[in-house]
Amino acid sequence: MSRSADLVRLLRWEPKREPELSWGDAEEHVGFAFPGDYKELLSAFGSGVFDHVVEVTSPVDDEESLDVFFSDIYETREVDDLVPWGKAGRCTLFWRTGTDDPDQWTITWCDAEFSEWESYDGPTTAFLHDLLTGKIQSRLIGFTPTRNPGFWPN
Repeated sequence: MSRSADLVRLLRWEPKREPELSWGDAEEHVGFAFPGDYKELLSAFGSGVFDHVVEVTSPVDDEESLDVFFSDIYETREVDDLVPWGKAGRCTLFWRTGTDDPDQWTITWCDAEFSEWESYDGPTTAFLHDLLTGKIQSRLIGFTPTRNPGFWPN
């Protein structure tokens, strides 16, 4: 079973909509390929909030969401090898893109001032699963797992 499928089961989620854009269109617009697990995740969930803590904007939901995603990248362009993909409280979640293979990118996050950093050595879906089930203890995110985690679409 894929990690995305694990999250679908954990969150008791039933995908309800099809994205308006293709991943190829989004990748052409932003200039890089997305990690495969991230594409699978957002194809199932779309934009929304995971258990009141992690907010994501799917670049394939529609043109507006692609523009929001792209503007977030543009705002952090001066930080080498980092691409923002979500928010968790006052933290920005990034992929560390030190390799050409997006499926090898790891997760890192920082506070609003970009002064404190934490990281996770794994893909997006594993990070979300481990955060929502309490396997990740982050001082910066400050999240306490709930008994019945959920997802709320935007």
